Amino acid sequence: MLSFFRRPVYWFCTLFLVGYSPYTRAQTASDLLNSGEYRQARSAFEEDLSPDAGDAIEGFFETFLQTGDYDQGLAAVERYTSRWPDNAHIHYARGRLLRAVGRLAEAEQALIRAIQAKPNYWRAGLEVADLFTATGQGRRARGLYATLSNNLRQGIFTAASDLAVGAQAQVRLEDYHDANDALSTALALDEDNVQHLMWHGDLYRITYDAAQAQSLYEEALAINPHRAELYVALAQTTSSYERKEMLVREALNKAPRSVEALSLLAYLHVLDGQLDKAGSRLAEALAINPASMTALAQLATVHHLRGDSAAYAEVEARARQVHARPSDFYLTISEGLALRFRYLDAAVLARKAVEADPDNAAANAALGTALLRLGNNRQARRYLEEAYERDAFNLFVANTLSLLDDVAAFREMESAHFRLRIHQAEADILGLAMLREAEAAYQAMAPRYPYRPREKVVIEAYNNADDFAVRVAGVPHIGLLGVSFGDVVAVNTPEAQRDSPYNWARTLWHEIAHTMAIGTSGFRVPRWLTEGLSVYEEQRARPEWAREYELRFFMAFDRDRLHRLEEIDRGFTRPAFPGQVMLSYYHSYKVVDFIVGQYGFEAVADLLSALRSGRSEAEAVQGVLGTTQAALDDAFRQSLRVRRAQLGDVLQGWPDMLTEEAAGGSLEEWLRQQGRNSLLGTLQAGAKALERGDDDAAEAHFLDALKIYPHFTSAGNAYQGLATVYRRLGNERALIRTLEEFLAVTPFGAAEARELSALHEKRGDAARALSLLARSRTSAPYDAEALVRMAELSAAQGDFAGEVEARRALLALNPVDKANAYFLLARSLYNNAQITQAKRAVLQSLEIAPGFREAQQLLLDCVGEGH
Repeated sequence: MLSFFRRPVYWFCTLFLVGYSPYTRAQTASDLLNSGEYRQARSAFEEDLSPDAGDAIEGFFETFLQTGDYDQGLAAVERYTSRWPDNAHIHYARGRLLRAVGRLAEAEQALIRAIQAKPNYWRAGLEVADLFTATGQGRRARGLYATLSNNLRQGIFTAASDLAVGAQAQVRLEDYHDANDALSTALALDEDNVQHLMWHGDLYRITYDAAQAQSLYEEALAINPHRAELYVALAQTTSSYERKEMLVREALNKAPRSVEALSLLAYLHVLDGQLDKAGSRLAEALAINPASMTALAQLATVHHLRGDSAAYAEVEARARQVHARPSDFYLTISEGLALRFRYLDAAVLARKAVEADPDNAAANAALGTALLRLGNNRQARRYLEEAYERDAFNLFVANTLSLLDDVAAFREMESAHFRLRIHQAEADILGLAMLREAEAAYQAMAPRYPYRPREKVVIEAYNNADDFAVRVAGVPHIGLLGVSFGDVVAVNTPEAQRDSPYNWARTLWHEIAHTMAIGTSGFRVPRWLTEGLSVYEEQRARPEWAREYELRFFMAFDRDRLHRLEEIDRGFTRPAFPGQVMLSYYHSYKVVDFIVGQYGFEAVADLLSALRSGRSEAEAVQGVLGTTQAALDDAFRQSLRVRRAQLGDVLQGWPDMLTEEAAGGSLEEWLRQQGRNSLLGTLQAGAKALERGDDDAAEAHFLDALKIYPHFTSAGNAYQGLATVYRRLGNERALIRTLEEFLAVTPFGAAEARELSALHEKRGDAARALSLLARSRTSAPYDAEALVRMAELSAAQGDFAGEVEARRALLALNPVDKANAYFLLARSLYNNAQITQAKRAVLQSLEIAPGFREAQQLLLDCVGEGH
């Protein structure tokens, strides 16, 4: 990573001349230009225009470029060209303005004329080299960049402006360290130069130091808050889509004709699936600059997503007229398709980007990433290594290559429909359980979704949250639990989520539901629908997996904070309040649940199939449900009013759960300190009675709380309070009933499941006891005591395969007495008729404890069975 600094320059001297004022009108105009006072700067520059005033000419026409007044600028160019036909600065300005409106051939001629008129016009040399790059004339561009770079190295460039131009050439040649030095020196010479600050920020952005780039852009904006390019550049460095949109809209406020800003806004509309809005913004952009490769690529993305192959081909042809091998054009389309889950198509376009320019590091990285999403790790490595060879600054690629090295050592396990890749340390603890859960999910969903994967679905289970984050995005600490790329699923194991409650089985069902929805829709399902279906499938699979978001959801409903159906995806990408992302999962689920309730699940499957056929979301809703999205949303909200009325006063006096995270608190903290409504007050009364030992009063309060609202299961809930009461009273029957009721409404409760298991075992219900232990392992799979009981109960019921699984898991937990653990595993293997494996395990036991008599006898039994 580059080291940011401003190199001090000590050889300056101050020149004092009698009668000389250092502030001429042209210099004042330059200050106005630098600070973004473009109209005033234009007038000031115009007063000083003359054939020899090159800086004034450049500054004058720069004001038109910054305000987007390209046609007005070109008209002014024509006027001054007629007066000074051979002026290099006029031709330079003409070339830049022509390029801004997409007249690239004319722009090239004008820039070349500028250089011919002034051979040492380095800024014009950089501009024409960039134009050569944009139009596919790479060899000519590299020659010019090399000339500029050599001039910098040889000390020919000493002025700040020349140093910055030389640095830009070195950036294009990927000589980033020398470019950094040159820009630092240029800024030491002219520390408030906004153009140089922006170029320095660009250098850090393309070398993946977003924080330093943002710092430079913000420093430039403090000097010039009117420069649209800076807002666009800053938007490109932030990972927050909400902030991206805010910045790009500010850019358009400053320069409504900014093609870069319009294109970025279109990208955000694509993210949300709002293709009509994206198309409108792109029409604006291309009306200004028909040759904008970014706008053309975004428009091609829109046509591709719509399935309009003819329109796509027409835009592709336009792009190829600009650049015969437009690698970045295809790369941009690939990235846009991935935003909308089109992972197969994204891989195809990334491959076209690489074919167009095999040396394009970003294209190689995109293709490697796309192949990784499709489960093709071997080919992915090839392209990622190519990308890293060409761009060692790309931390995402470096992290992904390291991850591939780790994943190569994962154990691979298979079932009928799934291939599981899991860390060796967890394979015996979770592997078989995960495959069973995956098969259960598949069997539950397959009859209702018409999708059948051609090959086994790949599940990757990560026991390190940072590794998982690299797998799905390339940047650690993004906070996801699972992701589905279609037929490839990645999930965290509980080891990766040690600090928070986590049910791996629920996450796995969620991601497999994505696989079915993405597959049924042909990768065309909108975000809200696939997320809503996944949450729906969670609750359908296990009612206790229901998400405890109803109260938050209706609080948002009461405050009119729920997006309309047409914009529901914004809740995932640009949350307006803390917790809105998670609330959007629940919101989407409620919409899906409403559709199922009104039209049957067949309508959902038909919606997915309609999307697969190429219909838009609005067309699919109209065709399948016979209504508009707006009308569907109205009906959905009416159903919410009915449920809200049923909740009555439950939310009365409840703290604002939509801002609790911003306040640094939690719902549980509010429960202890701020509760004022009947539910919270009742729970508090029960807790206080419990503290003073008044079990009868505590029981009454907690039972009342359950009557008010039985779905509250966070800390301080009535179930756990009642369980404490019944333990004190020794009321085993009531304790069993309470624990059963609690486990029926929470996806967690591992300790309660183990306790209830012991109670059922005591009463002779071994089957129920065993199922509860298995349930406890969905959120606490590393509890050795539970595994011991599972092994013993399985053996008692003659389920020796189950005992083997539990014994292997115990051994993987690295017990203190390994000799005994190996012996018990060997015995379970022997009982399960796995004699060869039993012999291997007992020998491992005897290697640790040679005098272990029971193990010696088991070895003899194994040898005897072998004969």
